[in-house]
Amino acid sequence: DALPICWFEGDTWRWVLSWQRVLTPEESRDEAQLHNRLQQHFPRRSVRDSITWGQNGSFSVKNLYSKAANIQDTEVSVDRLVCAVWQKLAPPKVELMVWLALLGKLNTKERLARKGMIQAELNTCTLCNNHSEDINHLLVMCRVSWKLWTSIAADLGQALEPINDIKRLYANWLSRRFYSRITRKLWLT
Repeated sequence: DALPICWFEGDTWRWVLSWQRVLTPEESRDEAQLHNRLQQHFPRRSVRDSITWGQNGSFSVKNLYSKAANIQDTEVSVDRLVCAVWQKLAPPKVELMVWLALLGKLNTKERLARKGMIQAELNTCTLCNNHSEDINHLLVMCRVSWKLWTSIAADLGQALEPINDIKRLYANWLSRRFYSRITRKLWLT
């Protein structure tokens, strides 16, 4: 957790974040990006503060979204494929794992080694003990996981062509059409 400390230094607004623990190298890079973004947003002494939500003074997500959508100086991208995870077809912990994988944030051995949490030489795949365990290898390219994917697909009357990227596999998985709603639900879970 960060404890934000901010103040005016002359006419310049200063954001300072004080962390309660030592940051990993990756977190330090993220902090630098956050700091750069925060420096672009600051209160103005010449403008009186006000809180505005809706015309009636109450908060609504629709009004917030509308205001955010009208801001031209920010670049916000939404990956619709990643958002498609949350369909309540699988248990939340499964949806969370898929979401993290699609975002590239799943803690594989390769990622843990990069963060310095395990030794680099210990990052071999748990399933095959042959390759570095990154997201795409672990979930798609590993012979063990690919055999599982093709087996599930065959059980549901589908065939998969070799794919080496979890996002492409997931997009392919979602694009399939079924005549039975039950079969589609099984496929998506």
